[in-house]
Amino acid sequence: MSIKLIRKSSDMNSDNSACFGDCPKPKKSKPSEEICTIPYWAHLPSIVIHDIFDLLNKSDRQNASSVCKNWRQNVFHPKWWPEVTFKIQPYNIDRAKFFTSVFGKIVSVARVQVNTLAPECTDEFITLLEALSENNNLKELIIEPTHCHFNISRYHSKSSYNIQNVINILKRCLPNLSKFSIGCIEDFAHYLDEYLMILANQQSEKVTVLGLASVKDNPNEYEDSYFECDLIKPFTNLKVLSIDFDQLSDNFLSCLDDAKNLERLIVHLHGVRDGHPGTTNAAWADFKNQHPKCELRLTVIHSYDEIKVLHETVLKGQMPLTHLKVFFCENINMGVLEFLPAYYTETLRSIMWVDSLSNGKESWSFLTSHYDNSPDPLIMMSWLCKKLEELVLYGYKYCEENLVAIARLRGDKLKKLEVAKDDILLSNSDYNLSYGNFMIVSINKIVCMFCEISSL
Repeated sequence: MSIKLIRKSSDMNSDNSACFGDCPKPKKSKPSEEICTIPYWAHLPSIVIHDIFDLLNKSDRQNASSVCKNWRQNVFHPKWWPEVTFKIQPYNIDRAKFFTSVFGKIVSVARVQVNTLAPECTDEFITLLEALSENNNLKELIIEPTHCHFNISRYHSKSSYNIQNVINILKRCLPNLSKFSIGCIEDFAHYLDEYLMILANQQSEKVTVLGLASVKDNPNEYEDSYFECDLIKPFTNLKVLSIDFDQLSDNFLSCLDDAKNLERLIVHLHGVRDGHPGTTNAAWADFKNQHPKCELRLTVIHSYDEIKVLHETVLKGQMPLTHLKVFFCENINMGVLEFLPAYYTETLRSIMWVDSLSNGKESWSFLTSHYDNSPDPLIMMSWLCKKLEELVLYGYKYCEENLVAIARLRGDKLKKLEVAKDDILLSNSDYNLSYGNFMIVSINKIVCMFCEISSL
């Protein structure tokens, strides 16, 4: 028997390529085939990555996005970032720039917290507005500034910008919004009519929140900011509306008749301009009939003159007043405090009266104004106002036993009772009415009912 050797001409030098007869040739290792079986996670299609991310919660999705650059890019999809808070502060400006570049054009709900006096923050705020103006997904824009005004003309590094340029960019953000607030920025409050016309021309029936109130930088001298009352009529589904007192009148209240779902009307008072028509009890009675569930929240800010006659000129017995906030008016009007339990026993829920801490004459008002043994107005309020749940007092001396009386009268219905520690006159303290010489001899505890001061 002859044995035939078969060898391919092209493999003359390869021992593994020869075989004898029909004998199978030896198996080779296949490292190349094994490498091909290794999955390339980084090269998965975006649709597959999205399906994977859909199965994960937010925390796990963010952890998974660290696999590679491709996964990290896919995690920034509008459906996973519907709401973003942009914090623009000098200490985190790089992070703010990243948020602007990544989320500015995809977010649906934008809440912007910005330092309005820092020039680099103003620059980034304008850059963010430009990104938001190109965002078709944007439905809500709420601005939360650190101050009530910008210094754009003075500090802005981009000389081509002024407040009018910023307003024009802001207006491009408005057409699709259902919630919008200017954040009490006085510079923005001078263009309310333009905002309302843009919102009304697009989808006025979808607008539910309008924050149009402002805080004045100089309460003694400021430009009135109000709009034609008819501009508010198209917004029939409003739930929350804030305005300046300059805007409030009987006519304005009647223009809200079609807003049947109105839940909250917020009014900021700095002063009462000459010729202001004010409001009447009849108009407020009609308003309550049209909006039985609506709360009126009145905030008085740096109103040095009007606070003295607030209960005579501004407050009306038919107002559905639920919240009264008085900030830095340098006076506590006992007439106002006595007016509240007389007319708002069924509605009043919160009273805040905040002034700077001092030992001046005004800080002793609760002691010096009641030598005739008339009842303390805060105690009367706690007794008569059935829904009172919050009482905040700063800048005025107040007796410890009266605080105990308030706490006992309200019981667990009182959610917050807040008084400055240094203003509490303890029953075992030695003090006199010489104002400037007041001192608490010993304070060895802080009552647990006192909390941090609420922000404006």
